[in-house]
Amino acid sequence: GNAVPDIDWIAIYGKLGFVCDCAETIKKFGGKKDDGFWFVPVVKGVTCNKVVMALRKAGSKVWTYVEDLDTDVSTNDRDPNRDGSYVVGFRRTIEADEENSDKTASTLKAEGHKGITLLERLLLELGYFLMTGQNLDIKNITLCAGSRDSDGGVSGVGFRSGDREVYVGWDDPGDSDDGLRSRSEVS
Repeated sequence: GNAVPDIDWIAIYGKLGFVCDCAETIKKFGGKKDDGFWFVPVVKGVTCNKVVMALRKAGSKVWTYVEDLDTDVSTNDRDPNRDGSYVVGFRRTIEADEENSDKTASTLKAEGHKGITLLERLLLELGYFLMTGQNLDIKNITLCAGSRDSDGGVSGVGFRSGDREVYVGWDDPGDSDDGLRSRSEVS
């Protein structure tokens, strides 16, 4: 069976201070239970800063390259506070998608890749951490190809085991590395 657990989003949004009927939200968007995927409800009102605060409150150390992610990471392919709530699916894996390794954000964009946004990646981290006490991306970094900061940079999220902390870093859209991988949106 699949060792990576599903996430109880109703409980997660409870920790964020939201009353989310996530089951209804997922159903409304045609979400299906699938052992191979996480379907992440991204609810209007949730922000990167709120998720980082919830992670810290839950006992996870988080380092971010800038204090106010909401202001700095201003361009997102999907944004619940601009477009309303939605559900997005990603492969249910600890590490980001291997086939996207060594591809720059610019290359991925040119290929029509629909990548994870910073908010979606942080929600996955919070959900996974609250369900398991563990972190995602122990060996690699998720390139949040669906988001850009005010300078056009791309966020990356990983886990520094030495410091036992989740970190949100920043990369140039032209940067590539075997360990820098976007997570593909599965619609």
